[in-house]
This record gives sequence, structure tokens and C-alpha cells, in this order.
Amino acid sequence: MRNLIRPVGVGLILAGLLLGAFAVYRNWQQDQANRDYGQAQHDLRAQLSQPRTGYDSPAVSEGTPAPASGPRDGAALAVLRVPRFGAGYHPVVVEGVSPNDLAKGPGHYPGTALPGDVGNFAVAGHRTGWGQPFNRLDELVRGDALVVQWQGRSYTYRVTATKTVEPTDVGVVLPVPNRPGAEPDKARITLTTCTDRDPVTRAYTHRLVVWGELERG
Repeated sequence: MRNLIRPVGVGLILAGLLLGAFAVYRNWQQDQANRDYGQAQHDLRAQLSQPRTGYDSPAVSEGTPAPASGPRDGAALAVLRVPRFGAGYHPVVVEGVSPNDLAKGPGHYPGTALPGDVGNFAVAGHRTGWGQPFNRLDELVRGDALVVQWQGRSYTYRVTATKTVEPTDVGVVLPVPNRPGAEPDKARITLTTCTDRDPVTRAYTHRLVVWGELERG
């Protein structure tokens, strides 16, 4: 029995060391992601200080009006401020919601409205890791201000509702949320992020959604 217990004990010790090493690696990996996020946000703020940096400007022939240009994926778009989160909360929103885009900051869903426009200005962000810009989204309540600074102007939206949905529920970012084909009638904002991890599977099984409408002064 003693000869059996000894290798089992050694195996348990080795397993514990491996788990510890994996935890250390994951923490280092997450710390690196947060450092990368911080550097990306610094660079994005520099972009915003340069007019129209990060925008596509298609070449046109002489005498032809230039078509409307738009931000490129990963480029700085706007700054989001949430008074409930304090004066230090002001992440730069980028264009796009790919993993690379969201590693830099909250991302604007391509094809949704721009700040202040009639339609739905929809933004996704990480709940944990990569700077976790949306980790406090569940604290927002009806009436809270969501301020978007874009091209020298500030647009204040007021939270109207929050809801937990399935990841497949893409209707939340429609021009009129959850009403396919409806004509947009006002300027809205939608913020989306993951909910907390499932305690058993450790997976992010649902999405948290915050909706708001533009405040008219």
C-alpha cells in the first residue's frame, strides 16, 4: 500500500504544480492583454486629436462630389462617458466588433447609426479582460446618462431599459430594437456585453443589453 500511495502522492503534487503554472500563465496573459488595451487606447486618443484620421476617402474624378466617408475597422470613432462610472471613465470607441477591434476598446457595430443620428448607435465591449470597459454595465439604471463625444459634439442618451438575452438575439441592435423592418423614428443607443460566467460551465452563455434614447435639449 505504501508503494502505491507514494506515486499517487507525487502525481497529485505534479498535478497541483501544473495547475498553478497554468493559473500563473493565464494571469500573465490577461495582464498582457490589459497592457495592450491601455496602449491601444493611448494611440486611439492620439488619432482623435487629428481630424478625420482613420477615415476612408475614396478617390473621385475632378468635379464629382466626394461620397460620404466612414471610419475604417479598428480606427478611433468616438469617446464614451458614463457619469455613473466616474470622471475617469472615458474609453475610446473603435469602428468594428472583430476580436482585434474589441481588444482595443468598445466597438461600434458596422452599419448601425452614428452618434446623434436617427437609428441605433450600437456598441459592444468586453465584460472581463482587455481593459474590461463594460464590466459595470449591469449597474446602469433607467435614466442614467450615456454621453458620446463625436466630431466635436456631445450627445447625451438616457438609459431606457436593460435586458439579458441569448447570444443569437441580434435583433437588439436593429434600427428599432427587436422590430425587423421598422422605420427608425428616433436616435437610440445600444450597449452589449457578456453576462457573468456560468458557475458550472464557466462559459459566457448570455448577453447583457442596455438601451437608451437621445436626450433632446
